[in-house]
Amino acid sequence: MTRALIRRVLCAALAAVVGFLCASCSGTTVVDTPSASATLPPASPRYAAPAGDGDMTYVASLPLYLPSRDGKRLIARLADVPLDRSEPAARAVVQALLTAPADDNVLSLGRGEVSLQGYSSQPVELSAGVCTVNLGSQALALDYSHLYAVAHALASTLASAGDIRAVNLLVADQAVSYDVAGNLPSGSVSARPGDELAAIWEALAARRTPLGQDPASVPLSATATLYFPLEGGQGFMPETRNLTFSGQTPQQLATGLLAALSAGPQYLTHAMDMPALTELLTREPEVSELPEGGRLITLVFDESLETWMSEVGMEPSCLCGALVWTLTTFIPSVGGVRLIIGSTMTTRLQSEVMGTLNFDSGLMRRRHFREGLKELMTVYLRSGSRLSAVTRVVDAPDALNPRTMLSELIRTPGAQELSQGFASPLPEGLDETDILGVGAEEETLLINLSPRFETLLRRNPAIEQTACYAMVVTLCENLGYSRARFYFSGQQRETLGGDMYWAGEFLLNRALIDDNRG
Repeated sequence: MTRALIRRVLCAALAAVVGFLCASCSGTTVVDTPSASATLPPASPRYAAPAGDGDMTYVASLPLYLPSRDGKRLIARLADVPLDRSEPAARAVVQALLTAPADDNVLSLGRGEVSLQGYSSQPVELSAGVCTVNLGSQALALDYSHLYAVAHALASTLASAGDIRAVNLLVADQAVSYDVAGNLPSGSVSARPGDELAAIWEALAARRTPLGQDPASVPLSATATLYFPLEGGQGFMPETRNLTFSGQTPQQLATGLLAALSAGPQYLTHAMDMPALTELLTREPEVSELPEGGRLITLVFDESLETWMSEVGMEPSCLCGALVWTLTTFIPSVGGVRLIIGSTMTTRLQSEVMGTLNFDSGLMRRRHFREGLKELMTVYLRSGSRLSAVTRVVDAPDALNPRTMLSELIRTPGAQELSQGFASPLPEGLDETDILGVGAEEETLLINLSPRFETLLRRNPAIEQTACYAMVVTLCENLGYSRARFYFSGQQRETLGGDMYWAGEFLLNRALIDDNRG
C-alpha cells in the first residue's frame, strides 16, 4: 500500500470521529479548530469548479396564503417556488404570491383588471425580521378591506417561509391609509392565518375617526416599525414596537414616532442611543401637500441637534435615513420629509455608506436612503487558536451572498473586534478578487480560490486549518449547506504545504455548534 493510499485511509477513519468542539465563552460562540483530517474521504472530482458565482437555486414547496372563494379567510395553497440560497426567500415568495392564480378554492390577490406588481427595483425590503413590501400604484384601485387582506396574506405567507415577524405594506413608496380622510394607518402586520378576514378588517375599521369627530381627539394604538441609526455610520435597521398615539392627525403620528425613537432601541444590537428628538423640536411637525400628490412632513430642530450628533459620532445621513424611513413606513401618504436644523435646511449629505445625497428643495424621499438599510451577518473569526462567531453589519440585500461572507472574513477586523482579541482567520494580502467563484451542487458548496490565495496559504501552514474551517462554518451555517469543497485556480489540491488535506469534502457538524451568540 502506497504512502498516499495509507494516508487517505487514515483520513477516512479519522473523519468519523473528529468534529467541531464548541463552547460558549463570554456569550460568544467558540469553535475549536478541528484536526486537519476532518474531511470526507477523497472523492473523484465529480463537480466542476465554479467560474464566477454559480447556481444556488432550488425548488421548495411552500404555502401561499390566498383569500378563500367566499373571502372570509385565508387558505394555504402549496406551490413550488424557485428559491436561491444566496438571496432572501422573501423576494421570490412575494412574487409567487402576487402572481398566484385563482382556482376552485381561492381567489388571486388582484381583482378584475387589477394585477399587483412590485414597485421600483427593490419592492421587497428585509432586515431584522421586518419585511416591507412596496406595491405599484395600481394597488390603490382595490378597496380598503381587500388591500388590508393583501397585507395579511403577505404576512402569513412570509412568516411561514422564514423568520419574518412583521410586514409593512407600501404603495409607490407611501404607507397606505384605510379611511377616506387618509389618516388611519394599519401599522406593521403580523401573521394571523387562522383569523376571519372580516374580523381583522372590522378591528382596524373600528379605530377610524367617527364621522364629524376631530381626528386629533381619537387615540390610536398600532404596531410601528422604527428605524435606528447604527454605530459607526453604517446605516440603519428596524425594530417593531406597539405604540399609542394621542390622536390620528399626521402631526400627532409624527410626534409619537419621534418620541418612540427618542426612547432608543429595545432589542436591536449595533444601534445607537437617540437624542430627545421631541424636546429638540422647535415647533410641531408641519404637514403640507406635495405637488405630485402625497404629504410632506417638515421637522424643525434646535441647532443643538447638530452639536449632539458631532459629540456622539452619529452620521447625519444615518439619522436622516432613519427618520425618513420611520415616518414614510407608518404615516399614510407621506412621500417626503424636510429637515431643518436651526435655520439651515438640509439639502445635501455626504455618507461613506450612501455616497453623496442631494435633496432638491430639501425634499428627502425614501429612495434616497435605500443603500442605508442594513442586516446582520454571522462570520467566524480567529480568536487565538479557536474560531468565534462575530456579528457584522452588511447591506441588507447581500445578507445571504456567499461572496459577501468571504469578503467579511478577508476584511481586517475593526478596532472593537481587535480589542476583543479577534483576528481575520485568512492570510493577509487577500481581497475580493481572490474569490474566483462560489457555487453549489446538491448539498455541497463549491469554493474556487485564486492562485494568490493558494500561495499565501502555502506560506502560512499554521493557519490552514483555521482558514479552512472559518470558511466552511461561515458559509454552510448561513446558507444551509452541509459540506464544502475547495478549488484553487479551478483544481483541487491534496496539500498546500502543511498537514491539511484539501481534496476531500469538509463537513459542517451543526449539532456541535453552539448557537448562543452574544
